[in-house]
Amino acid sequence: MVEAPNPQELLNQAAAARRAGRLPESLDAAGQAVALLRAAGAAGDLAHALTRLAQAWRDLGRYGDARSAQEEAVALLRRADGGLPLASALRHLGGILDDQGAHAEAAPVYAEMMVLYQAADTAPLEMANAVRALACNAEGRGDRGEAEVRWQEALDRYAALDDLFQRDYGLPDNPGVAEALARLARLSATSP
Repeated sequence: MVEAPNPQELLNQAAAARRAGRLPESLDAAGQAVALLRAAGAAGDLAHALTRLAQAWRDLGRYGDARSAQEEAVALLRRADGGLPLASALRHLGGILDDQGAHAEAAPVYAEMMVLYQAADTAPLEMANAVRALACNAEGRGDRGEAEVRWQEALDRYAALDDLFQRDYGLPDNPGVAEALARLARLSATSP
């Protein structure tokens, strides 16, 4: 008898496939995990799986599908008084809205995200990623002043994490610093 796949193993497969650029495989594994967790009624784990599924849809440029999955994850986490998991899910939802060009709609999502992050003991990388999201959103809304302030804050936060990127991710260069510097340079070059 063939053993049923384990949802956590499927989510690990989805993450590995995504990192390797095998996006259809990532989508398939995340979709299977969602189906299994939905059938089991495991709401907390389902929210995480829905976020993985939304990431796969987003990577494939299927923003409507990504948004639907991420909105469901957010709704589940709201009912569970989600704290940091809700903040993370909101960050992903805001990113999808930004991808869709719905920058004004994303702004209050990010505001709620920041309230949750600031009320908790948030990991430095998670907070740097949150500030990065605010910077991207400000750029999308055309608020150059806020974008510059947020990118500078993101730069400072990412720069403090150089050791983490080298030690935990094996990256000789910090991608957060590189992106923030490039965005600040672009904003400076286009200043009136």
